Amino acid sequence: IPFLDQLPALDLDSELWIQAFDHALATAAYDLTVQQDPSVQGFEGRTHDKTVSRYQEADRELLDAAARRVVREHAAHVGAVQNEFTVQAALVRREAEKKSRHLPLRKLLDEAPDVLTALFPCWLASPLSVSQLLSGETHFDVVLFDEASQIFPHDAIPSILRGRQLVIAGDRHQLPPTYFFLGTEDADDSEDIGAVEGFESLLDQAASFLPPSHLLWHYRSRDEKLIAFSNRHVYHDTLVTFPGSGIIESPVQGLVVPHREGALESTDSGSNEVRRVVELILEHAEQRPKESLGVIAPGEKHARRLQAQLDQQLLLRQDLDEFFDFALPERFFIKNLERVQGDERDAIIFSVGYAKDRAGNLPHRFGPITHDTGHRRLNVAISRARQRMTVVSSFRWDEIDLKRSGSRGVEFLRNFLRYAESGGVILSDEGEAPVPLNSFEKDIYDELTAAGLPLTPQYGCSGYRIDMVASHPHRPGRHVLAIECDGASYHSSPIARERDRLRQQVLVSLGWQFHRIWSTDWWNQREIEVQRVLEAYERAVRDADSGVALSAPESNPSSTIGIDEDGEDRAERRGTRPYLTKGLDIGAYRQRTLVELVHYLQSDGRLRTDAELLDEMVAELGFSRKGSRIVRMLKRAIAAAT
Repeated sequence: IPFLDQLPALDLDSELWIQAFDHALATAAYDLTVQQDPSVQGFEGRTHDKTVSRYQEADRELLDAAARRVVREHAAHVGAVQNEFTVQAALVRREAEKKSRHLPLRKLLDEAPDVLTALFPCWLASPLSVSQLLSGETHFDVVLFDEASQIFPHDAIPSILRGRQLVIAGDRHQLPPTYFFLGTEDADDSEDIGAVEGFESLLDQAASFLPPSHLLWHYRSRDEKLIAFSNRHVYHDTLVTFPGSGIIESPVQGLVVPHREGALESTDSGSNEVRRVVELILEHAEQRPKESLGVIAPGEKHARRLQAQLDQQLLLRQDLDEFFDFALPERFFIKNLERVQGDERDAIIFSVGYAKDRAGNLPHRFGPITHDTGHRRLNVAISRARQRMTVVSSFRWDEIDLKRSGSRGVEFLRNFLRYAESGGVILSDEGEAPVPLNSFEKDIYDELTAAGLPLTPQYGCSGYRIDMVASHPHRPGRHVLAIECDGASYHSSPIARERDRLRQQVLVSLGWQFHRIWSTDWWNQREIEVQRVLEAYERAVRDADSGVALSAPESNPSSTIGIDEDGEDRAERRGTRPYLTKGLDIGAYRQRTLVELVHYLQSDGRLRTDAELLDEMVAELGFSRKGSRIVRMLKRAIAAAT
């Protein structure tokens, strides 16, 4: 029946006719799709959820299996290399058994390069130590540089010569290389510009002729407020970050230490600020001893003053010795900006350090922050925290006058202090424009808010946002349920692993409970879906009140080479042992019997070198020594069996 013929019978206001037509058109399109596509006709959300769960489990098992396969392939390769280079294997074994007077590593590598690199395929060394440790031969398949933005091109050449392929990883928005600690100048007045000159770092030089590949997902921060400022002002919102659920209260704080009028202060290391930072350190050690902590200062002088004041206080606080133990895996540190790249801690205290003078004026002398790379130094400092960051300064953000210092670093510092003082809310002067909901998301939002759920739509501040989050009814700022639809955000990712596992895994690891609404179910059984969301919300609130800790499902690579999942040693599960009498002359054993013995020993799945296999055969045959005839016959059987 034509739509226009039905319209008068609907008794609708004329303002709703367009919506009625849209609804009729959508219904007709859906009915036609159902008729033509059996997968849509038979879709049921709970069944599909089970399919997604099976995929998630299979994907994790695949990663575990890949890791175990790599381990076994490595073990097999080590055995093959030792079989091929027996003299090298004997040398390495002899060196390993020594208690002292070992060969220098450089000489050992020269004499046993194949076995040594097979046993230890991954080597870690600084660019400056490579020439001391390694000879000039090409020993490695791949040379990988990390933190390449801090490596001078000429310092990288010795390492590059040791490999066949090159991978360069780094962030050009972090610290550049520097001669600061070498006490030399990097100026060169020569007009003869070489191939590596004119480039700030190895990363910059590589970017001039190699295509880059960008890693965009950010995992370190447990709340995206810890990285949101850098994402906006440095990476231009290209990083994919994930919203925190509010478990960590106030992940970003800005504290301003009051200025003492008439006090004789050092303008590059305020005494009041030093005392306040030490108080915060001791407070953290008392209240959150399980969280690691690091303190970052802009310069070495301020870092030394902080350390001296802390040492003085710790003489009276021996009850805190355990927290400051140097043997901890992530021990406490106080470092200046130049030395902190690559570090991360659960909590970071960033002490700005610069203070007002005796008259209460801010001199606007900010040391290396005023240099061309000042904003990059600050970017390193403000991106080290996993859970919380406290920024301590002796002045407010609006006391910095950009007319007195127009450097990008000073402007970056001013904006960041504003961000910290706002509790991680004000990202820029423009403010945050809300992300509009599409019609499907708005329909769900309207229905759920009408049912009484306190929802925030499009929650987050990066390219990835949760469609809707539900907040705790009595704890403002504590979000308990992430609600996602299979709308535009879901379909924007072409990778099933990303949209059906990784996003949910990251959110759950951050403390969220997760609920999915499928559009087909919403269309067919809206009331049931609303009830399911309400039940999920009630469970999430109960769990939040009871303190239930959620964590992302992780792989459990429990099985190892030679051990089954039930823990039973495979050596006890060999095949049928060939019938043979021990102690006979080696010539009394037929070649076929010796080959069967090899197969029997290998049937437990363990990887052995030929030398190890020969020793086991000698023991099985009951020989007390290995004569030349015995070794020759057994080696022939091993070769025939493999």
